[in-house]
Amino acid sequence: MLDYAERLAEAPVENDLQRRRNMRFRNLRDRAFLLTLAYTGLRVHEACQMRRGDLDWNDGKAILIGKGDKQAVIRFSTRSLDALRDYLAARAPLDSSARKPLGSLLLFLRHDPGVKKGGATCGDSQFRPISTETGRDIVRLRVVEALGPAAAGTITPHSSRHYFVTIVLRSSGNLKVAQALACHSNISTTSLYTHLVD
Repeated sequence: MLDYAERLAEAPVENDLQRRRNMRFRNLRDRAFLLTLAYTGLRVHEACQMRRGDLDWNDGKAILIGKGDKQAVIRFSTRSLDALRDYLAARAPLDSSARKPLGSLLLFLRHDPGVKKGGATCGDSQFRPISTETGRDIVRLRVVEALGPAAAGTITPHSSRHYFVTIVLRSSGNLKVAQALACHSNISTTSLYTHLVD
């Protein structure tokens, strides 16, 4: 699934200029979104609410208010940072038209046509956030594209947290490190993941 996500940057797009632009943005966004979930351990709602200014590019981390209103330091892998850079570079002309500080803009946007009541198109919904449900839909859609219809529902945003904790446990062998990086308040929650490493 993650290999498929990486290839989204080169995925073909439609010929219509506006649709091609939105499709290109969605491909780059989905690649960055999927890799961010997998390599940070973020919960889907946390990723959806991130703003550009939350990310410290020099240190590869973000400080967020997470589950239970607790402050959490989130570390980003080189792979997820590269995908985010590609997405934001493509989005730069759009973001410059926002007339807002870049840091206040959401990290992940919708990139689909806006719809008025009655179904009439009202132009680009340039700065609409992705909701938690949209985040789940992104994962669902890309799983089906990558692995086929039979795989629908087998990989969820929460599967990315399992993947992340498993990577940390395999590389460090340290349950406390995995607990801290996954932002679990109780180590017993983290210990539930040890069966995946076995």
